[in-house]
Amino acid sequence: MSESAEQLFEELQQQYYRAWFRFHPERAVEIGVNDHSGELRSYADDDIGALIALNQKLVSALDEMNIEALTDEAQLDYKILRAAVEIELHDLEERDWRFCNPADYVPVNAIYQLLIYPVDDVHKSLKRRLQQFPEYLRGARLQLSQHPEQVVPVWLKLAVNECRSSIGFIRDLGRHPLITHKFENPARLQSLFEDAAHALEDFAKFLEVEIAPKAAGNFACGQHRFNRLLNEKHFMETSVDEVLAFGERLYKNSQQDLLQQTRVMQGDEDVAALLKRIQKQHPKAELLLDTYRQSMKDSYEWWLKSGLVSVPKKQSLKVQATPGFLRYIIPFAAYEPPQSSDPEQRGLYYVTTTSDEAALARHNNYSIELTCAHEAFPGHHLQIVTENQCKPSYTRLLNASASMYEGWALYCEELAIEQGFLDKDEHRLIMLHDRAWRALRIIIDIKLQTGQLSIESAVELMMTELSFSREQAQAEINWYSSLPTTPLCYALGREMILQAREVAQEQSDFNLKKFHDQVLSAGSIALPLVIQQSMGSSVWRAVREKMFS
Repeated sequence: MSESAEQLFEELQQQYYRAWFRFHPERAVEIGVNDHSGELRSYADDDIGALIALNQKLVSALDEMNIEALTDEAQLDYKILRAAVEIELHDLEERDWRFCNPADYVPVNAIYQLLIYPVDDVHKSLKRRLQQFPEYLRGARLQLSQHPEQVVPVWLKLAVNECRSSIGFIRDLGRHPLITHKFENPARLQSLFEDAAHALEDFAKFLEVEIAPKAAGNFACGQHRFNRLLNEKHFMETSVDEVLAFGERLYKNSQQDLLQQTRVMQGDEDVAALLKRIQKQHPKAELLLDTYRQSMKDSYEWWLKSGLVSVPKKQSLKVQATPGFLRYIIPFAAYEPPQSSDPEQRGLYYVTTTSDEAALARHNNYSIELTCAHEAFPGHHLQIVTENQCKPSYTRLLNASASMYEGWALYCEELAIEQGFLDKDEHRLIMLHDRAWRALRIIIDIKLQTGQLSIESAVELMMTELSFSREQAQAEINWYSSLPTTPLCYALGREMILQAREVAQEQSDFNLKKFHDQVLSAGSIALPLVIQQSMGSSVWRAVREKMFS
């Protein structure tokens, strides 16, 4: 290992990200870098050109490096960084977000993240970002007006929903505890909040009146880009066709297991009827949050004593109602991780509260307990706080792969049943139904993004195959449309962990806790890279062979 090569690569990363954060201020705040916390993401032609030039220069610099002179850890970062830069370059040059996705202009998350993450001089950053709303969204209108035919209709509807659902949040900022604490007289800011709220309303009206009649953009990324993401973002060393074949096999097997469990519990194969009966067992609406809190606490205590995972001492998880402006994209529950630099390592566990009986059915007692295994312990929260105590590099923090963080969380649902923590027949039935759902995601993800399936056909498929309501199915397909390869990563990641575990169990000294520590040892990067790094290339080759050959 050459010390000069190691230092050169580290300096190169630091220089690159210091410049890159200027173009991605929200991503910077997410990982605890606050140098641009008062700014919004730029869409100016000069800045987009500068970002392209920055990435091109980095590619040239990486090409000149001797990767063999780097340590294994640095080689891993090199591989991830190089792929990420190539993907961003391709997207900026071939599929400019400024003309196809109005939702990327809506700056509400830029405000919300300042309320939940520790940021120096947060009051100044909040005020600065809010002041930019009117001019920022006026400029967005000019951008979108250039090529309205490129705007994707489903993304336009999501942007309108986000604007409308965020207006109340922005108007009520004066009552937020952080605002009342940081500003001596929050009432003096009300005009600022009103101006920002009006800007959101005007932008939503503009999208509906001026852009919607002309919007005809295609959300599908195509087979070439889909293959690139599989292999350059998730490092799966496979193809669309191989993954689709795996998904179809997994879905068929999952459906068979689900029918078998239904026969055991009910004596027939009427899955929908059995699910309906189970879903009637849910807490009262006013007790929903407390039920989640107790379930999360029970899960934490069981896994802490289990000897099956390592639990960092410094961490906490707060269960709270999903903010109003996020409810349209979080219909059930979700996890918000802490910054890697947060000394408290406090995550947020969102629960979308409701008094509607149909919506409460999704919050049935058994789903709540499985969801806590997925979102909290030993799922997302444990995985993220474990990663953060290792002080991951910017490259790893900014290039997470759902194959790891969602694959692990889905594996944890099954692990909770396997290890006897969740031991009811109803738990197993819900788990099998949700496994079939994630397997179907593989098929839908690929066919949506390669033009083989329309939005409406995908919605109908989920309703028919999984007994989803139209509203639930539509919400699912909406987010699939904008995040190609992410939906399939849940089931693929779970399978990779199971197959790696099967290979590891061939060793006489196999220990399940040690195996879990290995899976969680490299952060949230692509799971194939984690397996290679922590268990060896031969284990990954065996996993890949079992899944895709």
